[in-house]
Amino acid sequence: MSKISMGKKLNKKKHSFRKDALESKIQNDIKTEESLGFAALINETSVDTTIIGGQEPWPDDVKLFQPYETEQILLPDMANCLAVRVFLKMCNLKYTVEYRVNAEDMSPSGRVPFIKCGACLVSDLEPITAFVGNKGISLTSHLDAAQKSDMRAYMSLVNTVLGNAENYITWCDNQTYSEITKPRYGSVHPFPLNHILTYMRRKSVIKRLTALGWYEKNLDKVYEEIDRACSALSERLDKGNFFFGDKPTELDALVFGHIFTIITTPLPTNRFAATVTSYQNLRDHCQRVERMLFYEEEEKET
Repeated sequence: MSKISMGKKLNKKKHSFRKDALESKIQNDIKTEESLGFAALINETSVDTTIIGGQEPWPDDVKLFQPYETEQILLPDMANCLAVRVFLKMCNLKYTVEYRVNAEDMSPSGRVPFIKCGACLVSDLEPITAFVGNKGISLTSHLDAAQKSDMRAYMSLVNTVLGNAENYITWCDNQTYSEITKPRYGSVHPFPLNHILTYMRRKSVIKRLTALGWYEKNLDKVYEEIDRACSALSERLDKGNFFFGDKPTELDALVFGHIFTIITTPLPTNRFAATVTSYQNLRDHCQRVERMLFYEEEEKET
């Protein structure tokens, strides 16, 4: 993994963060997704699996499936894949990455990444975290109940704001769609399948964003949402090494996955990256996690 080029330090912006209002908005988004069947699909296909296979020891042949990075994967999927990979590394769990053109179709939830652990297929960070937790492996054992609740709220913030913003910019911004999304998403498929699958995926994303009230936003409003979310995360992190003390949790893995991907993904403009990197402590956190998990690993191998 290449070193992050963080650029010049920008002034950190201040925003007020009302947790009660945030949690209310997050719950509304979750209820909307449930009404459309998105959350139900994940729960039905993944959560039961975490119970069925959770008690078995972690095998050495676990595989993580995702799209090809160089020519195919898009910003939202890369962020999610990286978050899961970092979480597994934080837990010191062995796995190998398997790249597949049709990784989405192979996934039990239709989303990437997913892992194959024995006979179990588990997709998305939270079900994978639960699956690992049922094996007695946790990054949150040092947290009390209130802290765990706070952590889940911030994870929901990342998913509902940064995740939706990534999908909006990737699929709804015409310039990004024409220059980046359309050629990359269709590159691994022959004509006319490349156009058909890209059209179907865009239609699906727009339907979801419309239900969540994101499709009607303009770019300025989207970047305002991103800025507020980053401000909330920055306030929570403050001067700490990680979001909850000196030990990383799945929140740190999730934030790293999104921040690193936003910073390193080429887009027609750098506004997304500039908004995120205006928060110095989030940049420092990203570098800290990268150094801890990847540079130290490279040093051990050499």
